[in-house]
Amino acid sequence: MSAAVLVTTVSDVPMEKTTPGWENVSLLALAGELDYTNAERLQHDLQEAIGPEPRDLVLDLTELSFCDSTGIQVFLAIRKITLDRGGNIALTGLQPRLQKLFHLTGLAPVFGIQPTVTDAVEAFRTRQSSS
Repeated sequence: MSAAVLVTTVSDVPMEKTTPGWENVSLLALAGELDYTNAERLQHDLQEAIGPEPRDLVLDLTELSFCDSTGIQVFLAIRKITLDRGGNIALTGLQPRLQKLFHLTGLAPVFGIQPTVTDAVEAFRTRQSSS
């Protein structure tokens, strides 16, 4: 099984359309397995999906069943691109094994890991209001 990028725009998210903070957020969901066989293609697809505008990015990993070190490299590259464009990034819905990997490598705080998409958007709002 390969990783697939499922692009979900904010308007597709089943949330209150009036919820503050969603106007500059892109939500991308990954499903399947992310490894050396598909990491390069996935990075390209993610770069295309996030576009050139400064936006915050939430990667929902609820359906990502496996990720190796090349997948982590993809996340780091996408993080750099997002930050360079003036946005923030958060990962949500990590399976226990992947969550442990991010904590062991010290990358959990770098990615602003949140339990849910809503929590990630709230963290973005909190960060913006304290700036």
